[in-house]
Amino acid sequence: MANKTEGRKTFSAALIFSSSFSSHASTSCLQSQLRKGKQQRCQHTMEGSKPYAWPFDGDLRPDNTALIVIDMQVDFCGKGGYVDCMGYDISLTRAPIEPIKHVLAACRAGGFTVMHTREGHRPDLSDLPANKHWRSKQIGAAIGEAGPSGSRLLVRGEPGWEIIEELAPLEGEVVIDKPGKGSFCATDLDLMLRCRGIRNIILAGVTTDVCVHTTMREANDRGYECLLLTDCTAATDPANHAAAISMVQKQGGVFGAVADSTALMHALTKVSSSKSSPAAAQPNGLDTASAAASVPASLPASVPASVPASVPARDVMVEVPAQPYAYSLPLRKAALVMIDFQKDFLCEGGFGGALGNDLSHLQACLPPAAKLLAACRAAGIAVVHTMEAHKADLSDLHPAKACRGNLPEELRIGAVGAMGRILIRGEPGNGIVDEVAPIEGEKLLYKPGKGAFYATDLEPWLHSRGISHLLIAGVTTEVCVQTTMREANDRGFECLLVSDATGSYFPAFKAAVLQMVTAQGGIVGWTADADTVAAALSSS
Repeated sequence: MANKTEGRKTFSAALIFSSSFSSHASTSCLQSQLRKGKQQRCQHTMEGSKPYAWPFDGDLRPDNTALIVIDMQVDFCGKGGYVDCMGYDISLTRAPIEPIKHVLAACRAGGFTVMHTREGHRPDLSDLPANKHWRSKQIGAAIGEAGPSGSRLLVRGEPGWEIIEELAPLEGEVVIDKPGKGSFCATDLDLMLRCRGIRNIILAGVTTDVCVHTTMREANDRGYECLLLTDCTAATDPANHAAAISMVQKQGGVFGAVADSTALMHALTKVSSSKSSPAAAQPNGLDTASAAASVPASLPASVPASVPASVPARDVMVEVPAQPYAYSLPLRKAALVMIDFQKDFLCEGGFGGALGNDLSHLQACLPPAAKLLAACRAAGIAVVHTMEAHKADLSDLHPAKACRGNLPEELRIGAVGAMGRILIRGEPGNGIVDEVAPIEGEKLLYKPGKGAFYATDLEPWLHSRGISHLLIAGVTTEVCVQTTMREANDRGFECLLVSDATGSYFPAFKAAVLQMVTAQGGIVGWTADADTVAAALSSS
């Protein structure tokens, strides 16, 4: 972020800024905690992290911070591995090895928790979604088949699945085996972090734009305070690496902060040299039980589930011309997910406008989104509308989300704005704009995070209806839309992002997302515009 002024003005529809400290008892308590934390920021925050001094409250200790090294495996960094078979330059994915070695040594010496992840599947491939398997075949690196070295690609127990020797885990370090891009999906990572009292996560590994970013997004929605190390991560495309790093820094640090390994090691040295004291152990004035209680343990209820669509979908397969290849859409197994088309993000007088954003970038996607919505309704496709929103008492607002950013109190989550309290359920600004307003029978879903799967009933609702394919539209492209699509992809859903029915306050980020989605043979899914999708549906 170029300067503080830009930091205040630039803002995405998927908000991560801190709440208004209103008269609610829970909010007043949070305000008190923040004041106490700020008193000790100078001792524990990093110099050189962007866009803010990480962690947000200065609480950086070996017992609450973990380094997670993601997927530094032979399959991603070695000759004849999965990435090499796809035709990418493995010198790019090997570049972080030396910086990671130094960070590992510093974290181990300082007593910080160290974890490693490995992407891979069971030998019988029973945990491999069909779409992921198919995509790997199309790009010439079929998961489960033997590569040039004889090792079966991305299969647990094979030589290529192992972590490279230079960064091998030490005895006692946790290794998480994951079947998806994110490290939280279908693993016990969250449980292991909570059991260790971990709140801060330092991220290293490959690739920045896929597994590292997906993990960072998942962690952010779960309330973890994340730092991405720029020289300890890499992508198969340098442009995607740069875009992924830039995305983190926008909106006051929408997913956390970034820094290089030198800045981190300097901070770790300061932490290890500081003398321990009761106050230093809990700078927020919270004991362990209170800190744990501040993280919502239960899932918030969504708006009551809707009844089935009035026009049932026919058992028809539709072929949609798309990128990177044609998308097959079974109407009876499809749903349209309309993400966060809220007045606060799209209308004059709303939160987005109050932050100085150019609303026209988001408003431009409304006509295509309305056309898409009408076409899906006519075809009998199930429709879901999401709204980023919190309970009135802010009990589902993570402290990390509430405290991040540097906005004045009148622009924080829960503050009273021109359209009511910001990002609060039931307030006028939290409602969906008229152009794409829900109708009876369509599901409404409140979500407290960026992704629509986190802390909601979306996944069981989809599965209960036999839905396997998702058309996705909404705002903003790089935050809530992309996070939801990544979550869906890791859960085996076939996703198509409708390119002109989504928008961002930052057009360059939207373009980068469309490229990321379709890279590597469609690693996250497909893209097509609303006219193309509507024409395919009408032809059915």
